[in-house]
Amino acid sequence: MYKILIKFVLIAFLFFASQLTIAQLPSGPQLTSININALTDAQFQSYIQQAQLSGLSESELETKAKERGLSAAQIAQIKARMASLNLGSIGDKKTSNVTYESRKPLNIKNEFKKEEKEGLKIFGSEFFSNANLTFEPNMRIATPSNYVLGVDDELAIDIFGFSEKTSKYKINTEGQIRIPNIGPVLISGLTIEEAKIKLKSVLAKTYPGLNNGNTFLQISLGQIRSIRVTLIGEVNQPGTYEMSSLSTLANALYASGGPSNNGSFRKIDLIRNGKRLVTFDLYDFLLNGDLTKNLLLKDDDIIKIHPYAVRLALTGAVKRPAIYESESGESLGTVIEKYATGFEDNANRNQITIQRLGELGKSILNVEYKNINTFHLKSSDSIFVGAIPKRFENRVVIAGAVYYPNSYSNTVYPTIGDLLKAAQLKENAFSNRALLFRTNESKDTIITAINLNNSSDLKLTLRNDDSLHVYNKVELKEKAIVTITGELNNPGTFSHAIGLRLEDLILLAGGLRDRASFKEVEVLRRIRNDATLSDTSVYNIILKFNLKDSLALLNGQASIELEPYDVVNVKNLPRNQAAGSVTINGEVLFPGTYLLNTKKDRVSDLFARAGGILNTGSLSSGYFLRNTYQAALKGEVLEIKKSLSKQLSNDTLTKKFLDSTLSKEKVLMSVNLQKALANPGSSDDIILEEGDMITIPKTPVSVQAFGGVNIQKKVNFYQGLSTRKLVKESGGFAENANRGGSYILYPDGKIRTANSYIFFRTYPRLVPGAELYVPVKRYKKPLSIAEIMGISSSVVGLGAIIIGILNTTR
Repeated sequence: MYKILIKFVLIAFLFFASQLTIAQLPSGPQLTSININALTDAQFQSYIQQAQLSGLSESELETKAKERGLSAAQIAQIKARMASLNLGSIGDKKTSNVTYESRKPLNIKNEFKKEEKEGLKIFGSEFFSNANLTFEPNMRIATPSNYVLGVDDELAIDIFGFSEKTSKYKINTEGQIRIPNIGPVLISGLTIEEAKIKLKSVLAKTYPGLNNGNTFLQISLGQIRSIRVTLIGEVNQPGTYEMSSLSTLANALYASGGPSNNGSFRKIDLIRNGKRLVTFDLYDFLLNGDLTKNLLLKDDDIIKIHPYAVRLALTGAVKRPAIYESESGESLGTVIEKYATGFEDNANRNQITIQRLGELGKSILNVEYKNINTFHLKSSDSIFVGAIPKRFENRVVIAGAVYYPNSYSNTVYPTIGDLLKAAQLKENAFSNRALLFRTNESKDTIITAINLNNSSDLKLTLRNDDSLHVYNKVELKEKAIVTITGELNNPGTFSHAIGLRLEDLILLAGGLRDRASFKEVEVLRRIRNDATLSDTSVYNIILKFNLKDSLALLNGQASIELEPYDVVNVKNLPRNQAAGSVTINGEVLFPGTYLLNTKKDRVSDLFARAGGILNTGSLSSGYFLRNTYQAALKGEVLEIKKSLSKQLSNDTLTKKFLDSTLSKEKVLMSVNLQKALANPGSSDDIILEEGDMITIPKTPVSVQAFGGVNIQKKVNFYQGLSTRKLVKESGGFAENANRGGSYILYPDGKIRTANSYIFFRTYPRLVPGAELYVPVKRYKKPLSIAEIMGISSSVVGLGAIIIGILNTTR
C-alpha cells in the first residue's frame, strides 16, 4: 500500500511541481475540483513521464503533493487510472537491459605477398611481408577524447545516479541521432568530448539532476564506422581501401603492402582536404618506436609515398646488414651506428670499402674509421666493412700425451721446453721422438722430429701456428691381448697386462666348468723374437700344465707368466658330458623323454625303459623321426644344401619346395620296429641319437587315398581290401592321375611303388594304417593353331629340302 500511495503522491506532484505544467493547472484551492478521469491517456502518461524525469526523490515528491492538498478521492481516481494503463511507479529508477557489446573489427590483412629474393633486403620491408602479422586497430581501447564522430558511428549514452538509462544511437546520414522525447541532435563532426558537453546540455532539460550533481552522463563509442582511404605514389598496391575509423596511417600502409621497391620509407605524406597534414617517417618507428606522427585517419584521407632519394647497401661486419635509405647530408657513421646499430665485435674498422657509381663506371673508395663521421654518402653506394682475419698472431698448440693439451701463447712460452713445462708430460709419453708441425712462408707444412730428452731440442724457439704432438707409448704398440678357450664359464679375449698368469686368466674367464679337465691345459705361444729371416713350418710353441682344484699349479711346475697373444685352451673330461635325450610317445606304458645312458643305447633299450607297448598300440604302425642334421653341423650343412638346390633348379616353386624340405627339423626314418624288438642288437635295432623321436599310435583300422583320386577319403580296412578297391572306393582315378607313379606309405615309414609289366600293372598290398599316394600329371598346354601351322610349315620345308638333296644326288 505504501508503494501505491507513493505513486499517487508522485502523480499529484506531477500536476503541480512540473515547471512545464504549473501554468496550465488550477491553483491550490482549486485542486479538489480536478477531474482525473477527464484527462486523456496521452496527457496522463505525459505527466507521469515528466515526474519520472524530474530528478526528485520519492520523499520530495510526497511532500510536494501534500503541500498541494491532493484529496483522497483524487488519489483513488489516480490509483484506478494507473491500474487501467498498467503504469509502473514514478519514483522507481529505469534502467535498460542494454549489455556491453565489443566493437566488431574490420579485418585489415596484407594479402599482397612479395616474392622472397635471396640477398640483402631493404630495411623495414619485413614489416610488410610478415604473414603472421595481422596489424588491426585495437578495438578494446577506451574511446579517444579527440575522436571525431561521423555517419554510421554508434554512440552509447549512459545516464546513471538518481536516474539511470543506457541507450545506443547510430548517427544517420544527416549527422544526427534521435533521442526520444527530445528529437534529433546534430553531433557529426564533433569530438567525443565536444559531443558530451552538447548532449549534457540537451538532456538536462529532461534530466534536471544532470545540473544539480545527483545524475551523471557518460558517452562512449560503440560500433564504429568505416572510412575510405586512398594510397598513391610508390606504394606496393595503390588504390582505395576501406578501413575502420580507428585506423592509423601505419594501418593503411600495412594494408597496402607498404612502399614499393622504389618507394621511400622516410617520406610518407598524409594529405587531408588538399593539404599535407604530416610527413611520416617509418624509421622513427622502426628505430625508436616513435609513433607520434602515426595519426588517426579520416574519411577521404590520401596517403602519398614518395620515391626514395638516397639508398645504399651496407654489408660485412655490421650488426644489421641491409639496404638503408639515408637522408640528405647524413654521414657514413650515422648509417653504421644509428641504422645498422654499430660494428660487430670482429669488425676491422679501418677496412671500410665503398663501391660508387661514376659517370664511366664504378670506383673504389677506402674510408678509415676516424673519417666515417665526415664522409658523406651518395645513392647506390655499396659499403663493405671488413672483418678481422680468423688467424692467430702468437698461437702454438700442443697435443697428445700431456696433461693440459691446449693452445698457448708463444710470447709467454717461447721455447719447446717452456711449452712442455706448462702442458706437463704424462708418464707414458714417448719422449724419444715428438713431431713439430710448422708452416713456411709458402704455407707448406714442415715436420721436424724433436727429442724431448735433448736439451738443445728443448731450446728451440717456437713460431706462430706451430703444433707439437707428443705420442703415447701405448699408441705406438699393437694392443696386447690373450685368449682363453674351452671349458670356461666366459671364454674370450682379454687385454694383456704385465704379470698376468695362467691362473689369473682363468679367473678373468669366470672360472672352470664342471666338465673342465685339470690336466694338460695348453698354452699356445707365438715365436715372436726369432731373429732369423728364414721360413719355418713352426710358428708357435705349445706349453702344457696341470692344475689343482685351487687353480694352483702342481708341485714341480713353475707358475707361468703369460705373454701377449698367448692362446690358452682348457680341455674337457671325455666322460663328463651328457649323451643327449630321446623321446617316445603314444601307446607305451611310460611315455616321455629319456636321457641316453650310453652312446650305444638302442631302440630295444628305450622300449624296455618305457615299459613296453600297450595292448592298444600298433608296433607296425609306429614311426621314427630323426634330426635332419646333427646339431654341430646344422648351420653349415643346411646352407650348403640350400645353395646347391638353388643352383640346380630354375623353377621358383621348386626352389621354395626344396627350401621348405631342407629346413625341416626332423625327417621320417625307415625303421622296422617289430624286427628291432624281436632281435635286440641286430641291424634293425639301430643305435639311438640325440633328438630321436618314436611314436606308437593306436592300432589303425583304416586306409586312405591321396592325390589323383576323385574323392580323398578314409576307408575302413577289411580282409581282401586291395589297392584297386581302395581307388574305386575313392571315386576312381582322376583324369590327370599318374597311375604308374602310385606308391603306398606304410605306418613304419617304408614305401612300396606300383610295378608295370608290359600291359599289366600291379599295386602293393594294403595293411591297416597304410596311405595310397597317386601323383598328378603336370598340365601341358595344348598347341595353339599358330604353333601347329608353324610346325607344319617347318615339316613341309624340311621335306622340300630333303627332296631337293635327293634330286641333286641322282
